[in-house]
Amino acid sequence: MLEYYLIDSQKKVITANETHFNWLVIDASDTEEIAMVTQKFDLPDDIFIGVSYPEEVSRVEKIAGTHLDNPISLVLLNLSSKKDRMEKRLSPISIVMSEGLLITCCDPQTHFINHLLKNHKTHIDSFEKVIAYIALDIYTHFVKELREMKQRIDSLDKEARKTTENEELYKQADLEREIVYIDHTLRDQKETMDDLWEVDEFINRLADEQLIYDVRLRQRQTEKMILIYRDLLESIGDLFNGMMENNLNHLMKYLDSAALIISIPAVIAGIWGMNTGGLPGKSSGLGFLLVVIGSVIAAATVGYHLFRKDYTK
Repeated sequence: MLEYYLIDSQKKVITANETHFNWLVIDASDTEEIAMVTQKFDLPDDIFIGVSYPEEVSRVEKIAGTHLDNPISLVLLNLSSKKDRMEKRLSPISIVMSEGLLITCCDPQTHFINHLLKNHKTHIDSFEKVIAYIALDIYTHFVKELREMKQRIDSLDKEARKTTENEELYKQADLEREIVYIDHTLRDQKETMDDLWEVDEFINRLADEQLIYDVRLRQRQTEKMILIYRDLLESIGDLFNGMMENNLNHLMKYLDSAALIISIPAVIAGIWGMNTGGLPGKSSGLGFLLVVIGSVIAAATVGYHLFRKDYTK
């Protein structure tokens, strides 16, 4: 369902109707709405295609051949708070801004526009501020998610120091998958935001240095957090590998020692079991017992020596 709003410098943002509005919100899941709007304003047919895919590319570009004055297209990717797989939580927000009309297209299930108006309605008096606050909220969502990930990373690091169970390795794999999605999204979006900040007309119309500073600061914070947490996750992976190699080394040392100890009575028994004659104790009733006792003593001596030996030197 289309939503209509009116933005001006006096009344800020108010709910409007289809006859008097300058901000149009489109449901990204409604193909009929999208087709109607693109046809009405002669927008490119693919302008809103892909807004339901997390692999959508963030971008800012000028549009030509429309019924709008000096339109530009901007696509940013938001991270919703719903509990689902990461690729389903990444939701593109497509924006078309012109001289007299602002069009936004996003997933209504994220309630992004509602939260935007709830938090910033009294501060919005231009299209440029709508876009700036959209960017600010998007990066705020990423920061919140990364802070939650930090708790999971700390827990994983703690477990990695005492266990190599499959369950913890699965958690690491899931976390790495989410980090990869967020990392590539932020890398792609950084180029778009850098291009947007270089548009002098946009900056001049925004005319709010503090808001620009807040957005860019939140952007830098997000980008730094993802780099740190990805490196931390890689170090945990190395810790898991080191723990498994260390456990394997201990196991192999135990098995090699056990094999060496067992080989001693086996060699003695093999020698005394030869059918060649001349072996001491062959005709004695105590011969078997003496061989067994000697084998046990020899094995125990070697075992004690291996136990006492320092293999780190």
